[in-house]
Amino acid sequence: MYITTGTTKHYAVIGQSISPGEVRYTLQEAPAELGATVKLFADDDTQMREDTVADYPYPHIDGNTVILSNTPEPVPVEPSLAEVQAAKLTEVNTACTSAIEAGCDVTLSDGTEGHISLTIPDQINLSTAQEAVKAGGTGYAYHLDGALCEVYPAADIAIMATAATAHVLYHQTYCNHVRVWVKCCETAAEVEAIIYGAALRDDLAQHMATILAAAGGSNA
Repeated sequence: MYITTGTTKHYAVIGQSISPGEVRYTLQEAPAELGATVKLFADDDTQMREDTVADYPYPHIDGNTVILSNTPEPVPVEPSLAEVQAAKLTEVNTACTSAIEAGCDVTLSDGTEGHISLTIPDQINLSTAQEAVKAGGTGYAYHLDGALCEVYPAADIAIMATAATAHVLYHQTYCNHVRVWVKCCETAAEVEAIIYGAALRDDLAQHMATILAAAGGSNA
């Protein structure tokens, strides 16, 4: 099937919806204009329907769809500031979790450099290793990302645990400050502009630096 819209050009119909008060044709390509009439033809050129555009109060083209309707299209409702803030807070929380789980780099006592992931199971395993060496163990089995499991000396377990603690502390503290930032915004545009990892507002940045310094942490 195809339609014409006041010219001789044929527009192939790939979907249609015809009901009282509304006619919709989804086409392979959008027509340049509606013209005075919209005619529907079968593939053998038999005319199946003709609609006068002026008979419909709300005729328009939406993408590749011709719409002749007696009902106006619903006006999109802009989300409220509270809704935008709630969505951004969820986004920030998710980003924080991902950043923590991505882990951190470590340099062991012999100069070996590597990376440790810090998913919840990883954090539990590392905490177990740390407690074991604190209890007097000389070493504990662990592994760097992509490496075989090794029995690391107590000093290296401590290095990994310290790096992990600083990494988690940084992101949890940063996330907390970003959440405060989001809640202080007065417009949706301000909220949307906030991206996890961006530099904090000056007052929040100073407060965060004070907190990390007091806790013995550092910037990631």
